Amino acid sequence: MKDEANKTLKDFREAAKLTQSELASLMGLGNSAYQDLESGFSKFKPRHLMVLERVSLKLAVEREDIALALPSIRRDALDLAGMIRGKDKTAA
Repeated sequence: MKDEANKTLKDFREAAKLTQSELASLMGLGNSAYQDLESGFSKFKPRHLMVLERVSLKLAVEREDIALALPSIRRDALDLAGMIRGKDKTAA
């Protein structure tokens, strides 16, 4: 059964212009394991989301395209950047 997480996985892959094999590799999964996740055959677990968030952030930075970062990790990255900027201001 497909749910929102499986849709997120496929939507991200398509937005990043990656093949299933390429995203599987970036996530540290075999092709069939990835295909099972995307199709909804396997359950999309919190650890899969964490890996996908990290991959999305890495690609966003590499390609200089903030839109590739999933919204959940984008918020965390912006919070971290704000903390770093705040720290730099007090150190100066």
